[in-house]
Amino acid sequence: MNTFITQFLLRGRLLAVTGLAVASLALPAPLQGLDNARHTYLLQGEGEPAFIYGAPEEDADYELLTVRASDSVIGDAQLLLEEGQSVTVTHGGDSSTLEAKNETVDRLLRRLKMTPEEGEMVVLDMTGEELAISVTDHWYYDWEKTIPTTHDTEEIINPRLDSGVVQVAQAGQDGEYTESYTSLYADGVLSRTTYLGRTEDTAVTEIVERGTRVDSVDRSDRIAEVHPDEDGTGGYLVFTSGATMTYTSKMLCSATAYNIHGRTATGYPTEIGNIAVDPRVIPYGTRMYIQTVSGSWVYGMAVARDCGGAVKGNIIDLWFPDYSTCCQWGRRNCDVFILG
Repeated sequence: MNTFITQFLLRGRLLAVTGLAVASLALPAPLQGLDNARHTYLLQGEGEPAFIYGAPEEDADYELLTVRASDSVIGDAQLLLEEGQSVTVTHGGDSSTLEAKNETVDRLLRRLKMTPEEGEMVVLDMTGEELAISVTDHWYYDWEKTIPTTHDTEEIINPRLDSGVVQVAQAGQDGEYTESYTSLYADGVLSRTTYLGRTEDTAVTEIVERGTRVDSVDRSDRIAEVHPDEDGTGGYLVFTSGATMTYTSKMLCSATAYNIHGRTATGYPTEIGNIAVDPRVIPYGTRMYIQTVSGSWVYGMAVARDCGGAVKGNIIDLWFPDYSTCCQWGRRNCDVFILG
């Protein structure tokens, strides 16, 4: 005779039983049908519920129930209760709590006149402090499955971080989520399992910052976005190249043009980018990015290197390499970003 043994965990102990199978498994001969078993028992502990059909071959002792072995697969499972043990039995709308005698579950049910009818099973719930027995044609078992997950990595741009610098702003952490199900057991089998939902994934995404801040940009580059700080004292510029520059303040200036060749007041050669300012307003050496208010003309990177008699207050004089460009420029209102 073939021996069919399925192991399952109830209250932390391992039980090996002939004719025991989780409902999703088919029973081998000679236990294919229930003709050789008096009742169908469904044991529910801390793990997945399991059926007992027929007589177990090995002993198993639980806090609330004892299983006794038999060398026969014909007849009822020997599920023993202790003398004086408190048991709650439910059948239909009737429920009784009583002290068991030194007897089997089958004997207790017959004593209470709650013997299972055709299509009913005996559910032994050992998840509480006391054994709960239900004689029913269906039983719902709520259970959960925990799924481990790995964290994602997200790269973000930090416009205030120097270009080429990469740093972890938030460490990643693997996590898990829990799926909830309910299973319906009926007529000695697992009838169906319904998915109820899931918890949020506890994994923490790792955030990596990549810096894009530079000290200067090419003259062909243009401002794509201006992001002022909330206090209005500064902010950062985003250029079409993707580079960024921080600025400490923004000024509205009236900009003229000049084309004198030679040396500036600070000794630097007159060239594109070296501009004249009122040093009382804009100190020598101040780095700037300049464009017209409308953005139609872009002067670009500039440094305060020169001064002039007519350059007073918020007036700046921009050096151009040729006279015709100076004439085209004339005088224009400009946004001057003082670079940080």
